[in-house]
Order: sequence, then structure tokens, then C-alpha cells
Amino acid sequence: MNLFASIVAAWAVRASAFVAGPQCKRAVVSSSTEQSMGLFDFFSEDARKEREARKQAEIEEQERLQREIIARRSNPKKMEEYEAKVRVRRALRMSGNDEAAEAIDVYTGDDEKIVGLN
Repeated sequence: MNLFASIVAAWAVRASAFVAGPQCKRAVVSSSTEQSMGLFDFFSEDARKEREARKQAEIEEQERLQREIIARRSNPKKMEEYEAKVRVRRALRMSGNDEAAEAIDVYTGDDEKIVGLN
């Protein structure tokens, strides 16, 4: 009988390991700093604002490049400059000098003001 009681007691101790709940009482510590949780940060307010800012910056850059293309097409002098740069860049690529071809800036970076688009 003594053996049976010790087996039941040992089983009860092991079974309590699988019970949800605190085994010992600990003080709950709260932190005022937030940790980055990876995938779930996608849904945070700061991440949403950052995505919107990046998207808006990309849209503005594309609009600036589009205005430059439209201005170039309406100005024969700018179109000749563009075509000369493209010829040089293509010649460099064909000769295998890709790094020099990448260094040629086809777009001037000037923000063109076009009536009706700005």
C-alpha cells in the first residue's frame, strides 16, 4: 500500500507540470519600451506612416522624371543632348564597359515646370 501511495504522489507531481497556471508567484514587470516583433511590426502605426512616406516619395520622383521626359520631347536641343548621351552609353555597353555606362546620367535631375502638369 505504501508503494502504491508513493506512485500516486509521484504521478501527481509530474501531472502538475502540464497544468496551465503559475507554478510560483512572481512579480509582473512591465516595460515602457517596445520591442520589434518582425512581421507584426508591419501593422504598427509607425510602419504604416513609413510605408506611406516611401510610397509618396517614389510617386514624386516618378512624376519629376515624367515632367523631365515631357520637357525633353518638346525641346529639340534637350532631345539632341539626350540622344547623344544614349549613344555614348550604348557604345560603352557594347564595348563591355558597364561601369562607365552606369556613370552616365541620362536624366539631368532638374525639376521641369510644365503648365498643366504641376
